Amino acid sequence: MVGRADAPQAGPPYQVQGCTATRRGRNTTYALAVASLVGRSRAVVLGAAFAVALTAGVLGCASSGATFSASGPCLADGRQPGAYPDLERQIPQTFEGHPPDRLDSGRNCSDANLGLLKDRGIREVRFAGGLWQLAPATGVTLAIFTGNGLQADWLAAFYEAGARAAPKVSGLSVSHPSVVGRPAFRLDYADAGTPQTIVVWPAGEGTVHVVLAAGVPDRIVQEAIAAFG
Repeated sequence: MVGRADAPQAGPPYQVQGCTATRRGRNTTYALAVASLVGRSRAVVLGAAFAVALTAGVLGCASSGATFSASGPCLADGRQPGAYPDLERQIPQTFEGHPPDRLDSGRNCSDANLGLLKDRGIREVRFAGGLWQLAPATGVTLAIFTGNGLQADWLAAFYEAGARAAPKVSGLSVSHPSVVGRPAFRLDYADAGTPQTIVVWPAGEGTVHVVLAAGVPDRIVQEAIAAFG
């Protein structure tokens, strides 16, 4: 699930059509993804974990009959560069020696994209994410999510539910490392044979940091976590 906090992949195997993407003949609804998030690069596979109806996409589609706006009441899900500059500034400016290939931010408020977060009383989630494509089929997304009462374990459960529902996910394991002295949640699995890692940890009241990595060694995952400082 790398890709940004939204990060569906661009081009094959994903083709974006409205609010859905076709992946090898399967429809995937863009949901809370992270990160939104972001990048349309076949490398970062936000796909599996956020995919399948929870995939990649903290971003993306607007609710029926409404247009995304970063201000005022949330009437439609969406994201765009500069939507929430304060959140985008909290994404590391550089990683692996260069700025993100894509950086944007947005918010989700629809039942479809909040998923089980709504069951926890979350009515709106704002996010920002940066996508670093490290090779043709590998990448890392660094993302931040905020919401009134949002908790890291809820967001981790959101990702886990998406991964467990994905038909091509195998070898899913969940562990609980410590990140900067705080309890974190880590998911490791393979999506169609490509290794995926998602690490989620609290970063303050109602704020959660997320690293999504596809096809990279653990060294890169640890460097991504450290990039948040």
